[in-house]
Amino acid sequence: MKDNIDNKNIGNRKVIIELRYDAIASMIDKKGTIVEAIEKAKAFNVTQWEIGNEIVLRDNEEKDDASNVVFVAFNRLSFTSFNIDSVDSYYAKFKKIYEAVLSVLGTLNIRRIGCRIIGTYKTKSNTYSDVLANMKKLFPSTFFFDQYPVKDMLFHIIYSNGMYEIGPLNIDDPFYEREFKSSKAQKHVGTIIDTDNYLTNETKAINDKELIRDVYTLSLSVEKDLYVNLANL
Repeated sequence: MKDNIDNKNIGNRKVIIELRYDAIASMIDKKGTIVEAIEKAKAFNVTQWEIGNEIVLRDNEEKDDASNVVFVAFNRLSFTSFNIDSVDSYYAKFKKIYEAVLSVLGTLNIRRIGCRIIGTYKTKSNTYSDVLANMKKLFPSTFFFDQYPVKDMLFHIIYSNGMYEIGPLNIDDPFYEREFKSSKAQKHVGTIIDTDNYLTNETKAINDKELIRDVYTLSLSVEKDLYVNLANL
């Protein structure tokens, strides 16, 4: 895989791969071992971990400033990263984490593979009013009414095994507070893209590790297609 969008065109981005699997009761006795296995895998520098009903590992004591976060529960594993040096490096980190969990829990019966990508992206225009006006032009005029002037908009699409949302982005947009709380977040005018793609075991088994990569690649493709269509706003 290669970077699908040049990093200079991305303001902020987080990628989440989540696996849902049949619950494993024995995890209750193996939480500490799982933490140690993930630390030993060295996917990233774990500086903080928490053990309760679930396990959380991250690379910063401050939750909002963490760049990498792992969550392991009885029936779910997720890896969230805000530090995407390259799409290959992110997946390599996830693979190390996944293999570390497998080394402790054994084979997992995967029920759902999901990959969500959320980001803010630079556009040709650098003023919010221009981005909003240009985005409005992408939709039929019958969508809009003069008596209800458009101040903001969000377009949401659901398709087979996935969804995406796009919208204009202002510097003070509440989107930053919801998705990018870090003090290192880059606030800018542009667009948002949020896409979530998944695969379930409703029709056939999905335990093959390559299927995780396939879902990840699909999310990257959706993100790129949307970005290409929005970059000139």
